[in-house]
Amino acid sequence: MKQKKTMSIFDYWQLPLAVVFLCFGLLIVAQYRTNMAYSSSLETQSYSNLSVVALGLMDRRGKLQEEINGMEYDLWEIENSFSSGSSLASTIETRINTLQTAIGAYPVCGSGISVSITSESSQLIAYDLIDIINELFVSGAEAVSINNQRITVHTQIADLDGGYGNFRIVVNGETLLSPVVIRAIGDPSTLEIGLMYSGGIIDALRILHIYPIVKQEENINIPAARYRSFQYAAPPAKEE
Repeated sequence: MKQKKTMSIFDYWQLPLAVVFLCFGLLIVAQYRTNMAYSSSLETQSYSNLSVVALGLMDRRGKLQEEINGMEYDLWEIENSFSSGSSLASTIETRINTLQTAIGAYPVCGSGISVSITSESSQLIAYDLIDIINELFVSGAEAVSINNQRITVHTQIADLDGGYGNFRIVVNGETLLSPVVIRAIGDPSTLEIGLMYSGGIIDALRILHIYPIVKQEENINIPAARYRSFQYAAPPAKEE
């Protein structure tokens, strides 16, 4: 014969106690979220934090304004072309020609400067040439060549040590022979000042017994860059 189970007084308090703890937990969570929301509001931030937020917003506003200005310029250019009787096709063709010239697809000519370095400057290394080329572009050069090789984003200039004192500079895998002649098209005076100012790249090279000869030229011819095919890069697929 089974005995009837009797319930103690503690059994009747289990359910109400669980409900009390549950409500208490919900109140704690609600208070925590309220405090977090209050602490993250702008009114409670310090001046330094608000300054960081403001600078970030100003930077983003500046970038958006640059995009707007670029779009407005493109629109103005197209409208101006139409008003002057030019067609949209001719405007696009002009833009394509400009881009192709910028990437070295076309040979170019114009005024600029030449920088000649003879074999007497035996301390010359690849980084010296890179410094000169970078300085020319910073000074506004529109096209640059080194020993009749057009400088583009794909140009490789490096030092090669073949051993037994066979040290040489290579450009796109080819040995750079003396004299090294760098040509740049742009405003001749500005380009020359960019190299020759006191404490500039030319002064630094002279300390190393490297003596480049800089001349302003009225007519400089720079060839097109070598064609480069892409093996891995391809335009993204159009979204349907």
